[in-house]
Amino acid sequence: MSPTDWYRNIDWNEIIEAHFYSKLKRARSNRDQYLVIQALTLADMHPEVSIRLVEEYFESKKSQFDDARALLAKANALMALNDIESCILTFKEVLEKEREFPNFQTGVYLDYPYLVATHEVKAEYSNALDVLNEHVDRLAFPLDQFKWHASKALINSDRSEAKKALDVAEVKKSGFRFHQDVGLVGKEHESTIKSLCKIVS
Repeated sequence: MSPTDWYRNIDWNEIIEAHFYSKLKRARSNRDQYLVIQALTLADMHPEVSIRLVEEYFESKKSQFDDARALLAKANALMALNDIESCILTFKEVLEKEREFPNFQTGVYLDYPYLVATHEVKAEYSNALDVLNEHVDRLAFPLDQFKWHASKALINSDRSEAKKALDVAEVKKSGFRFHQDVGLVGKEHESTIKSLCKIVS
């Protein structure tokens, strides 16, 4: 077992939990970080456990260093539970943390508008567009560009933005020398691509 496996469990049961807490109890430093990494790792498959770990983090944390990532884990878990309203509220908390601590950045500047756009949460449209415009200089990977243009296209029914998103979705190499397959648009975005095609047609 790798030294880091104990706080990167992709599954969870009583035995794994007991092992995790036995190791966590002995951790002299980085306890906050271990809780957050485990919460992030479990968010999709074990969202309830992830949320519990985040709550434990906020109850026992020694600093604010991992606050944004802890909230991200919570948001991802809420997404897995299909609690869109709570997920949006948590995404906005992450954005506030990032404004407070600019060095602690996540991908929520794209995830929040994309969620708002794909779920047609019209009450959030204006704020979502503001967030997109505020962070346009942070776009790096094709997936980043796709989410940015797709969100604008869906919110504004903008044919030009939809075309740009669809063009990016066709990119097969990231452009990064050693990470050509990282940050590409995957099959999980097929429904969004279909919506964009309707705007373009």
